[in-house]
Amino acid sequence: MLRFVSFVSCALTLAVVVCGMCSSGFCGVSVVEVQQPAQITDMLAHDLLFYTQGRLSGENQPGLDGLRLNDVSGLKSPVKAVLLSLLLPGAGQSYIGAVAKSRVFYSAEAVAWVAYGGFKVWQHQKENEYKSWAVQHAGIDEAGKDDYFWQMMTYYDSRSAYEIYGRAGQPDRPSYPDVVGWDWQWDSETARAEYRELRNSAKGADRKATFTLGTMVLNRIVASLDAYRGAKLFNRKKAMGLASAKLRLKGTPFGENPNVMVILQRVF
Repeated sequence: MLRFVSFVSCALTLAVVVCGMCSSGFCGVSVVEVQQPAQITDMLAHDLLFYTQGRLSGENQPGLDGLRLNDVSGLKSPVKAVLLSLLLPGAGQSYIGAVAKSRVFYSAEAVAWVAYGGFKVWQHQKENEYKSWAVQHAGIDEAGKDDYFWQMMTYYDSRSAYEIYGRAGQPDRPSYPDVVGWDWQWDSETARAEYRELRNSAKGADRKATFTLGTMVLNRIVASLDAYRGAKLFNRKKAMGLASAKLRLKGTPFGENPNVMVILQRVF
């Protein structure tokens, strides 16, 4: 009975030692053979006492690296992953090694920037077109005009119509002087309708550019959350690196020369 207890104690001791070797970078197949289980039991008691003293004193014991079940080296910082993804979506995924996801976020960011640039170019082009159209068909000078002036030209055929009808119930609206360059008069209703279409196109491009900026913000939020989750998962998998290991025990605890053999096999 005493030999059987020694055999179990020895087996547990060797399992802890071998698992610690695996978590500290040991790979492949390891075979450990011990001839005297009683000596292993005494050594375990000594190591546990030494380890406990080191923990209580706050010191790291380099001689006990083999007994650590979780290797903290090579872990990923979730905070760093989040910051990288906020700066550039996909960078956090690259940091934790999620290459496929990083490409998705990189691509989304690139498409968003291209779309934003395209919408802004379209907006400025349409703005130039409706202003030139107003100069040609309404007889105004585009210099010094704010957006509200261009907007009123959409609703009223002339400056006098705006002064009479536009400011009648709202006297706080700006008044424009009856001078050349400010006194507009559309030459036809068709020209004013075309002006309205050009201006609506410019405004539509501006709204789409703003929406694209929103998608960039959303892309960063999603990427940062995914990077945080990925870093946590990466660390969890690394801490549980022994989950796929196979442990086999062999030995003859009875007889004149009892011995125990532990075989740890891990596939990479």
